[in-house]
Amino acid sequence: MKINKNIEVEINFKNVLTTPIRLFGLVYPYFITVFVIIGLVYIHYINNITQNEMPPVLPDTTVYQKDVQPVKGSVTTGIDLTLITKPGAKYIQKGKELYTSNCVACHGDKGDGNGPAGAALSPKPQNYHSAEGWKNGRSFPMMFKSLQGGIPKSAMTGYDFIPVTDRIAIIQYIRTLAPELPPVTPDEVKQMDETYHLSQGEKTATQIPISLAESKLIDESKQSEEKAVSILNSINRDKSAPGAVLFNSITYDRKKAIVTLSKTNDWSKNISEFLNLLNDNRDNGFKTDVLLLSKDDLTFLFNYLKNLFSVQNS
Repeated sequence: MKINKNIEVEINFKNVLTTPIRLFGLVYPYFITVFVIIGLVYIHYINNITQNEMPPVLPDTTVYQKDVQPVKGSVTTGIDLTLITKPGAKYIQKGKELYTSNCVACHGDKGDGNGPAGAALSPKPQNYHSAEGWKNGRSFPMMFKSLQGGIPKSAMTGYDFIPVTDRIAIIQYIRTLAPELPPVTPDEVKQMDETYHLSQGEKTATQIPISLAESKLIDESKQSEEKAVSILNSINRDKSAPGAVLFNSITYDRKKAIVTLSKTNDWSKNISEFLNLLNDNRDNGFKTDVLLLSKDDLTFLFNYLKNLFSVQNS
């Protein structure tokens, strides 16, 4: 029996390393085994892996509501209109201080619109020395309007949170930086006074936090609900009384009808106010038949309900 000398009884690793195909055939089973093990481990822990990779749940910003700070209502005294026509040196110096702290970052020391904070703004801050680019105009009243309400679609915000005299002082200092701005006319002063009530003073409404307002509305709603239940109990006790019979006959939702009346006392002044309330709010618990009642029946119903509410409020 002859043995084929070409058949290798043992693996010659030197030959394997010099022959890529044979090397691949040798290591291929090991790679397959490793990949299968990795796949099995991944499948086993896939729930933990996917949970860790899920993006975080972001808060719904559409329901976010920033509360407001409480502000006590006030009435400020009127200003001397000569601050507009004849500002003194001390007043202009005050305007310079206010301009430095509020305006110089954007409009620059000389009012040419090249302040350090204005470099990245678009549109650029107004150059007071240029006749172009004024959104509201460069007259004194229009500059005051810009300070009052700001410039829409720009970085220029309103400064209505600072006193009127301070806003006027800022404008007076700006006018020293840019003497080419048009002079103030008596008609313009009159127009400003009529528009902003400068000589009469300003009224600031009281402002309460939204959360407190919501709490008050909830409390008022509960009180109206409790009042309605109490009045309905009175009507049920007197269900055979003419007033109760009439009320029950012209309402499709008795509780809603009482709640409607509970929200205001104006209706109890006279029958006309009573009818106005029912006309203005059609979803009020009353049938439209109430508007067709005779004068006597309507008067009887009005007095009956007014008496019920007066007893409840006493």
